[in-house]
Amino acid sequence: MPRGVRSIHTDLHKSKILVKRAGNFGLKRRDFCPKTKEIRARFRSLGVEVQDCGQTQDVEKLEGRSADLVLSPSTQEILNTHREDILVASGACDRAEIYSWQENAWYEVSEMNESHVGASSFVYNDRLYVVGGVFTETIEMLDLNELPLKWTEYPDGFPYEIGGNPTVVYQQRVITVGGFIDDEDKNCNAISELQLASPCTMKQLCPMPQPRIWHAVEAFDDKVLILGGANGDHNYDVLDGVLEFDPEKNECKELPSLPYPVEEMATVRWRDQVVVLGGCDKDDEALNDVFMYDSKTGENTVLPSMLEKRRGCCAVVTRNTIVVMGGVNDAHGYLDSVEYFTMGGSTWKYLPSMKKERWQAVAIVLPSTRKYVQV
Repeated sequence: MPRGVRSIHTDLHKSKILVKRAGNFGLKRRDFCPKTKEIRARFRSLGVEVQDCGQTQDVEKLEGRSADLVLSPSTQEILNTHREDILVASGACDRAEIYSWQENAWYEVSEMNESHVGASSFVYNDRLYVVGGVFTETIEMLDLNELPLKWTEYPDGFPYEIGGNPTVVYQQRVITVGGFIDDEDKNCNAISELQLASPCTMKQLCPMPQPRIWHAVEAFDDKVLILGGANGDHNYDVLDGVLEFDPEKNECKELPSLPYPVEEMATVRWRDQVVVLGGCDKDDEALNDVFMYDSKTGENTVLPSMLEKRRGCCAVVTRNTIVVMGGVNDAHGYLDSVEYFTMGGSTWKYLPSMKKERWQAVAIVLPSTRKYVQV
């Protein structure tokens, strides 16, 4: 454990309040003191204090029903196939980066005003919004139609400091789910609609049976799925439960469970499936497992495991390729590594590493109508 991180861990342990697990180096979220400015500042500095990460080729197998697989195309064939470029931002880092498939490289772009950790994000009217995160209520915007890209602060921040609350856009409505509210030192069980007026307001739509933090949310044509996470209470139970939220009726119902409890995972939507990637299990161990959850039947289908164990990673899907970035694990700390998987393939492969290590970052696929990297 690096010396700076060890000292922060000691201070946080003495605080004995708030949420569980900071994800890395033995830090515990339940030990965070959100009202201590010194600890906040030192936490934000973790991204530059950690050691450079390595890469591991450890591949593990999940038990369960495996998908029918065929060999994936070579990396060069993937690069030669048109894919939308990828933007990744925040995650204990105030610089955004873009991956260009054509150049097979990462390029740094506009600097953010804050280093968000555990923020939620969404694209609305061709603008990327990065909302809140641990210890901040700031909302930052990136207009995807204006080049060069430049971050600006939304005139009004989020109504309160909140993190671990995934956000999706459902039919032009911005839906945010759960999270932990720093201002009130409590976890949230609300499904709400964020109204981007001045000032920003939250309209509660439906309560969940229990609070959830570090879960995943994906929107479909007629519903929003809420998967896994943790209840965030005193016992801090990691969850395997799945909820279906009906935005038309503002009602929730339970669906068949995930194959195991998991939090801090990345997800992407693939047709009628939610692909669940990595995360952290009930024993606080980072995972490299990957599976698909059928939004209609609740069935789970195992996919090949990632090359690295990752909790707090982020992911996108472009055409038929899933790309996973960053995260953290016990072996290497914060990760800058990137890997991809072609649906129907049999193995994950590496892409070039990001320029910065990132944990709890956000990522989007950029519109193919604009050229964001000029070489």
